[in-house]
Amino acid sequence: MHGHAPPEPQSRPPSLYRAYHDPDGPATLSTTVIHALADCMGVDVTDGRISLYDAVDPDALDDLFRPRHDGSPRTGGTLTFVVDDHRVTVTSDGEILIEPPARR
Repeated sequence: MHGHAPPEPQSRPPSLYRAYHDPDGPATLSTTVIHALADCMGVDVTDGRISLYDAVDPDALDDLFRPRHDGSPRTGGTLTFVVDDHRVTVTSDGEILIEPPARR
């Protein structure tokens, strides 16, 4: 008789967090990303624990997806960066996807 070892425990895939930025709203894209990260991480956005500066320049992020000088939207762009082990992807249509680190 041959025994089989129990399967190795698999780490659960992290759940993907989705948020959307309204380009016509009062918040900048970088502010929306910070709020989405705070929600995803379960922390208060005002406690200062989340900073984009080590991953991306917030002003450059805002400028990257801002409408063109003629007012037309930018299309087809995507930027991915990592903040506190959370993979953040921002798309030109305002979608923000955050993938938390895998649980072990």
